Amino acid sequence: MSGPAAAPVAVTGASGFIGRALVRRLSRSGFRVRALCRRPEPGLGDGGVDVVLGTLEDPDSLERLLGGAEVVVHAAGAVRARSRQEFDAVNRGGTANLVAALASGTGPQRLILLSSLAAREPALSAYARSKRMAEQEVEVCRSRRRDFCILRPPAVYGPGDRATLEIFRQLVRRRLLVPAPSDARFSLLFVEDLVGLVERLLKIPRWGGVTFEPDDGRPGGYAWHDLAAIAGRSVGGPVRTLFLPGPSVWLAAGLGEALGALRGQPPTFGFGKLRELRHRDWVCRPVEFVALDEWTSRTQFEDGFACTLAWYKEHGWL
Repeated sequence: MSGPAAAPVAVTGASGFIGRALVRRLSRSGFRVRALCRRPEPGLGDGGVDVVLGTLEDPDSLERLLGGAEVVVHAAGAVRARSRQEFDAVNRGGTANLVAALASGTGPQRLILLSSLAAREPALSAYARSKRMAEQEVEVCRSRRRDFCILRPPAVYGPGDRATLEIFRQLVRRRLLVPAPSDARFSLLFVEDLVGLVERLLKIPRWGGVTFEPDDGRPGGYAWHDLAAIAGRSVGGPVRTLFLPGPSVWLAAGLGEALGALRGQPPTFGFGKLRELRHRDWVCRPVEFVALDEWTSRTQFEDGFACTLAWYKEHGWL
């Protein structure tokens, strides 16, 4: 499916970092896009995008989003929450509502879930657990004869991303404070490569319930020292990497939890996020999926860092 004459592609989470990039990419490529947003978002409706104001908790919103669409890309989700219950309500509950709407209506027969590599380790945090539960909700589609694909991207970065902004700030200052072990390794993915992968998937007639862990193609992923070395070539000098001792970062996480509770807000840095950061293996694992044999990421961190850094500077974020 592609082009203006095709049925719409429904997108949830369209106001988020990945969702906005996805809507732009699909709209530029000629797809008809119908995007679900909680509130009006400036510029999101450009290029003929049909914006549906509503939530995953509202059946009427889901009916307006899904009616007549051929496929839905579920990009909505919470990356911060005040409690396990809040993570579950958004990530699992919202996905369950979407899957139930697919089963009861005449809308899309196919679903792409943008999950997270964190779902591979659900015991680490409430977030990781809720993402794995969301995957389990989507897997119900198999018994209901709905085709689906689950994407588990690693850390996704790029222009407009606030989640990785602090890391970029430290790299520019040439002093990177790392609350993770020195031997931890992880994969990365530039946002335009992720949304390009989704576009590629939309042109494949059947996915067969595959779970795919896309990355930028760097064998064995990155260590924190690698990021510092790569960034140093862009910022004009070596970046010093300081690995913080365990007791100090656990104390910082505890303070973050307490401050969040006092303010009634999700912690900026808490125990769950720290357990994720201290996990030693966030390297994506290859999956046999013949239909994607021709897909490769175009952007490794050196180019992605330079592009993102330029955007941050242009928009006054750095």
